[in-house]
Amino acid sequence: MLTGRKAFLIFLLLVATVAGGIYFRLPLSVNMAHPSRGQVVEAVYATGTVEADPPIHVATERAARLTALLADEGMQVKTGQVLAKFDDAELQATLREMQIRQRNAENNLSRVGKLYQRRMVSAELLDQARTEAEAAREVTRRTLVQMNALTLISPVDGEIIKRDGEVGNYMPANQVVFSLRKSATQLRLTADVDEEDIPRVKPAQRVLITADAFPGKVFEGIIREITPEGDSVTRSYRVRISLSDDVPFFIGMTAESNILISQRDNALLVPNLSILDNAVWLVKDGKALRQPVTTGVKNADKTEITEGITDQDSIIIEPPEKLKAGQAVREVWSGPPDKSS
Repeated sequence: MLTGRKAFLIFLLLVATVAGGIYFRLPLSVNMAHPSRGQVVEAVYATGTVEADPPIHVATERAARLTALLADEGMQVKTGQVLAKFDDAELQATLREMQIRQRNAENNLSRVGKLYQRRMVSAELLDQARTEAEAAREVTRRTLVQMNALTLISPVDGEIIKRDGEVGNYMPANQVVFSLRKSATQLRLTADVDEEDIPRVKPAQRVLITADAFPGKVFEGIIREITPEGDSVTRSYRVRISLSDDVPFFIGMTAESNILISQRDNALLVPNLSILDNAVWLVKDGKALRQPVTTGVKNADKTEITEGITDQDSIIIEPPEKLKAGQAVREVWSGPPDKSS
């Protein structure tokens, strides 16, 4: 015969068993939503650097030691103004030697010419003297050009925006020493686009641009040109973006860009969390139904659906992974289930 305590425990166990059975037979609660309509934007992302348009660089033509800096960053300069000088002592000596050789060759040409007029030398000898004089003049000219190249001058009226090198530094050939921009010059953004995305980028496309220096602000640009040859190391192509005159960027600033490929204002959208393995889960007659869909552009929180569902379908937001087709569910709506209400 059962004692009162044992009978009570058995009673609780029976109640728990019945309650558990009822609980596991209850429909699964799922959060519901209807698809929405809205704007969807397809864009290609790229980062780039703000540059003067066009950039102007003054560089050395031959390796030499920097002996004088006559301009610096922020300075306004004029066309032809001397910016820097390099050590030209060796070329000066060479020039003096070449000038002596030129003078001797020209004196010889003059002497031979007079002798030729008296018919004392042949025409061949006169041609040889003329050739030697011309060669000496050409060597002197080339030496003078090389020596002049060791003095850097400004090619434009403008502002120096960057200077590299200090007096005493040995600068290699083709080293950029000064970067300039013309007065009232425009700016451009040069961005690198991944080679997988470049086929979708075309001239005249709009570009939305942001920079950390201007949080919360979006600026616009236009694709102006795409370089025909890519970089095999970075696997990217360089794209130049024109900026409007009122963009407050500084040269050298880094900016992020979204190149607008397409835009649709009435796209059918569902929450990103509602899509699993290219399908959404619908609820019809209280039961779950898996519906394959074709997706389009994916934004931060919603994805475009181009085929598979309509505006009137009821979809499950964030469906459980173990959800089965035909499983009974209980709809939980954050808003009214009837879109017309």
